[in-house]
Amino acid sequence: MNILPRTFNSELIQRDYSRVAWTYNFWSRLTESKAAEKALEMAEIQDGENILEVAVGTGIMFEEMVKRNQSGKTVGIDLSSGMLGRAVRRLAKHNSNHFYFNCANAFYLPFKEKQFDLVVNNYMFDLLPEEKFEAILVEFKRVLRSSGKVVITTMAYGENWFNKFWGWLTRISPRVLTGCRPVLIKTYLEKAGFSDIVAVQISQNTFPSEVLRAESKS
Repeated sequence: MNILPRTFNSELIQRDYSRVAWTYNFWSRLTESKAAEKALEMAEIQDGENILEVAVGTGIMFEEMVKRNQSGKTVGIDLSSGMLGRAVRRLAKHNSNHFYFNCANAFYLPFKEKQFDLVVNNYMFDLLPEEKFEAILVEFKRVLRSSGKVVITTMAYGENWFNKFWGWLTRISPRVLTGCRPVLIKTYLEKAGFSDIVAVQISQNTFPSEVLRAESKS
C-alpha cells in the first residue's frame, strides 16, 4: 500500500495539537483506548525501569506507565506545548520524583545512548514524512539499552471494509485529522535494526490502529 505523502512542519503540528488539545481525551476514549490497553500489555512494564514516551500528548498512557513504574523513572516528551501542559496537569497528583516532562523533538532526542529499557510512541508516525521513519527509529534505538524494546501505535489501514473510511477521509480532507493518515512501519523497524517484531491490528468504533513491539538486541 502506498503511504500518503506528508511534509514536516513543526509550527503547524504545534498549532494543530494545541487547537485540539481540549477535545483530544474524548477522541482518544472513542477511538484509541483499546489500542492503548494493548500497547500497555505488550510493553510488559517492570517496576524500576527507565521508560521514555515520545509524543506524550495529554498524558493518558503516560499516567498508566507512571502507576506501573513507581520505583523507576518515566520521561515524556512532546513537540506541542498545549498537549504537554495538559499532561503536566494530569500528572500533578503523582509523585514527580519518578517522572518528568520535556518539550523536545523526536528527530533529536535529548538523551544519551542506551539510557532506556522501553520507548513508547503513539500516533506520531501518522503525521510524519515516510522518508523520515527510519531515521527516527534509529534515534529510538540509540537511546535504548541492548535488552530494551519499543512499542509503537499507529493509525492503520485496517482489516475490515468499514475501516477504509478513515483512509478515504485522510485523502480528501487531511486537516480533519490534523494531517494523520494510515502508515506501515514494520519494514522501517527492520531497517533500523530492530528484531522480533510483533504487530497487532485493533479496530475501535471503526477507527483502525496497529500496535507493534520490537526488540533492540545488538
